[in-house]
Amino acid sequence: MTIQKLKINSESKLQKNKRENNDDNINSNIKKIKSNEFKIQKTEEKYKKTLTKNDKENHSRNISDKFEIKNSIEKPNWIEFKKQKKELKEKYKAKRFNDIYNITITAKQFSEKFRRSDCSKLERKKLILKTHNILKNNYNRIILTHDMSRIIQWILKYCDAKIRQAIFQELKPSISSMIKSKYAKNCIKTMLKYGSQQIRHETISVFYGNVIRFMCHSVSASLLEVIYSTWATEIEKIYFKQEFYGDMYKQAKDKKIKTLSDTYKIAEDMKTATLSAVKGNLMKILNKKFLNSTLLHCVLLEFLNDCSIEDRTEMITMLKNSIMELSRTKFGSKVAAICIWHGTNKDRKIIMKSLKGNIKTISMSEHGYLILLALFDSVDDTVLIKKIIFSEIQNDLIDIALNDYGKHVILYLIARRNSHYFAPSIVKYLEQGDNNVISKKPANVREKELLYSISDSLLESVITNTSIWISNSSIAMITLAILKIGIGEKLKRAFEAVAIFISDLKSKIKEGNEEYKPIEHAGLHMMLKKLIQNDKELQKKSECTFGEILINYLKTNIIEKWIECNRGCFLLILLLENETMSVGNIILSKLKPMINILKSKQNPGAKILLEKLK
Repeated sequence: MTIQKLKINSESKLQKNKRENNDDNINSNIKKIKSNEFKIQKTEEKYKKTLTKNDKENHSRNISDKFEIKNSIEKPNWIEFKKQKKELKEKYKAKRFNDIYNITITAKQFSEKFRRSDCSKLERKKLILKTHNILKNNYNRIILTHDMSRIIQWILKYCDAKIRQAIFQELKPSISSMIKSKYAKNCIKTMLKYGSQQIRHETISVFYGNVIRFMCHSVSASLLEVIYSTWATEIEKIYFKQEFYGDMYKQAKDKKIKTLSDTYKIAEDMKTATLSAVKGNLMKILNKKFLNSTLLHCVLLEFLNDCSIEDRTEMITMLKNSIMELSRTKFGSKVAAICIWHGTNKDRKIIMKSLKGNIKTISMSEHGYLILLALFDSVDDTVLIKKIIFSEIQNDLIDIALNDYGKHVILYLIARRNSHYFAPSIVKYLEQGDNNVISKKPANVREKELLYSISDSLLESVITNTSIWISNSSIAMITLAILKIGIGEKLKRAFEAVAIFISDLKSKIKEGNEEYKPIEHAGLHMMLKKLIQNDKELQKKSECTFGEILINYLKTNIIEKWIECNRGCFLLILLLENETMSVGNIILSKLKPMINILKSKQNPGAKILLEKLK
């Protein structure tokens, strides 16, 4: 036994020695290969450096020869190539539509005539009747093709109700496949647009039971959006929504179930199961990234208002990068606001970054501007708001201010929830986001920080573009709000810019086809009236008043023009009533030489002003 063990040990030692020797040999070979590669590389570099001028000339000559050979090759005849391709395509179609190929060719020839705008009504009617008679009983076979589906669209558009009904009855079994067809879906749009109420109702009823499936399809999703937002009646919209509430509503519709909460109003134990079904259906669509849907936004809003905190957090994570898509509808903007109110600080940061480059668009959107108001109310990081949102607002300040929706964004920054500028319904809606768990900074502190960040830019814009900021009644009210929050040197310069504009006899305000002098314009007169009345508040703060600035520009010839009109007289009366004693005395000294002119005037303002001078 010991001899055998010794033999085994000696054999294992020999094997180990062999392995070690092999490893050494391999390593040495690798080193030799690397050194050879390095030597080759070095020699190549030396060779490149020692290339003569003749070698380089030969090299460049070879390249030019190659180009000459390429140019000498005959170019293909593309016209002939396209012709051959077209012929092959026609042969393929002839094989595919063996029995109706000639029919489609004839139909195309007719359609080229009746689709033209210079075709008379009588001629078009005859041609459409001929085309319909040719294609009768074959519509289902050709509807999914690109060229023939276009011809059927023209027929549906121009034909009479009888032919349209006949075509619809023939196509009815194929509507499900047409909905998902890139070309045939346009025929459905034409049927809905030009068809009778019965055709619309029957077409829409095909969607019942398959709404979720169609909303997950790239072609049918856009068609469903058009149908829901344009052609569906209120009851049909309700039936579309019900399919999100569970499988039981796919075929069995209930008129009483109008919202998600109605499904478990009677049976509270159904709430968890229903919400789970809605969440599953929403996730299917959201995973496909088809968010441009009014129906989807409506169901999302209902779900977020009723679901658990965990489900809401999960939905916010899914939606935080899609705020622009949500901003396009009323329901979507409310969903976006919920995401802002209840999202974490990280979520809010991602939401703001997703809006980057689109702030002007969303500010001027009918529903989107509310999303920015929700951000101003909730985000504690005002530095980030200034960096992402204010930077874009400042670049397009005038365009935003002139827009009917954009002006609310500016007004909210300078007069947050002021009843003079915001309807009670908007204020009540925004109050839903107050006292949310995430926002820690007091609302008044956040408001002051935002105002401080934007006020200088607003005043600077008023100074440099005065004529625009008081060009109509709407923007004049925004200008008034801006001037009311101004302080210091910038405010004084803004007052001077306004005073120069209204005291310049050449200044005009255009509204429609008419031109007005600044003091005769009703909207601007109201703005100036409130601005002068605000001087009492500025006196308490020891700030420069508008009256003090204006009086320096009211020369004798300008006052003469002002007292000619009723509104000009009332502005002078307001200056006497609201300014300091010293300013009032200056105005009186300028007006007293004009007593005789005032006596000759019959307007109410001149009479009151005359009494003030006595």
